[in-house]
Amino acid sequence: MIWLLGGYMWLFIHRPFEVWPWLGGLHVERMYMIATILYWGIAVDKQWIRNRLNLAFACFWLAMLAAWIASPYAARGTHTVEDYFKIVVFYVLVVSTVRTERDLKLLVMMFLGAMGLYMAHSFREYLCGRYVYRMGTARMVGVDATMGDPNTFAATVVYSLPMVFPVWNCIKNSRFRWVLAGYVGLATTCVLLTGSRMGFVGLCALALIVVLLSKHRVTIILLLAIAAPLAWISLPEDRQNRYLTLIDPSYGPASAQASAEGRWQGWRDGVKLWKENPVFGVGPGVFGTATGSKMQSHHLYGQVLGELGTLGAVAFGMIVLGFFANYFDLRRICRQEPDLRDSFPTRLIQSVTVTVVLLLLMGLAGHSLYRYTWLWFGAFQAIALHCLLRQGEELACAEPSYVVDVPGSASGQCETV
Repeated sequence: MIWLLGGYMWLFIHRPFEVWPWLGGLHVERMYMIATILYWGIAVDKQWIRNRLNLAFACFWLAMLAAWIASPYAARGTHTVEDYFKIVVFYVLVVSTVRTERDLKLLVMMFLGAMGLYMAHSFREYLCGRYVYRMGTARMVGVDATMGDPNTFAATVVYSLPMVFPVWNCIKNSRFRWVLAGYVGLATTCVLLTGSRMGFVGLCALALIVVLLSKHRVTIILLLAIAAPLAWISLPEDRQNRYLTLIDPSYGPASAQASAEGRWQGWRDGVKLWKENPVFGVGPGVFGTATGSKMQSHHLYGQVLGELGTLGAVAFGMIVLGFFANYFDLRRICRQEPDLRDSFPTRLIQSVTVTVVLLLLMGLAGHSLYRYTWLWFGAFQAIALHCLLRQGEELACAEPSYVVDVPGSASGQCETV
């Protein structure tokens, strides 16, 4: 089952049926998922992973459905709802079948493999002349149509980078670590070539977080001090000017400044829509229709308020709190069992939390509410915490002076001696 899940991740990320249109008529993704669900239903031993995120996500799904049903533009939001619930199905498959650290590690590595192929293909196409010219600069795009826009592509790449760290930590093979280093280098190159200012900010924020959290911060600072100037010098002048508009708008065309101001307009429009529809919002995926601008919100918080109203905002808040509550559970466990601090589940929970911070930060300039990253990484974190709890219980039973017990999560008991 784990290989089927990994194969679907590649189909979802790389989307070969959009790269090669003749595959589109075959409905490869749909047929693959149907086959996976049938196998899951017939041959897989299923066990639901208990975690607070399950409840948070379920509340969000209900809020989304309620907003869609109540929306005056329900027909226009149908496509958004259908696409989102395809991601929900994958979430259910993952949390009901992946239960061991080995399977989780393999799934994360297959995710990185799918992302690596996607980036490499997109970079090759860029070298062959495939890009878009916007805001006064040539900008790299992804090879797919759904998430190939420069800003969306850059965000996808940035959100994937924290997943490198738990794999790096658990793999001691130097050759494989070189592969991971190559992944980081390719990802950084792709983000810089997109000309995405928020992608650039996310990359810088991630570098800062790594410096603050790493035990080897001096080494990392030295590497960044060498690599950053080299990367900047190697960028074409138009890309340099694009990023300089973050501090001085005069480096770019007027359209670049208008684009930046449009992000805040997305927040203002979202608040306006929320005031008009405070309970349910205007419905998922219809922000542009409701405002009359025909454009997305380009602002996560404006999107959640405007499209899903108060119910959606509360459910979204539950999701964010669920991620951070899992992280604080991790810290509690590691205080009790210091031997678990460098384990793969520990590093994965930390990395997912970092990605959530990036999602919240980059959400100031992006409409990422229905992005698959929330659900996929939520599944990763829930399973990692489940594995960590089991390991903590085993250690506690070996030295039964106490037991690990995390409210809201699956835990066991061991008899004291």
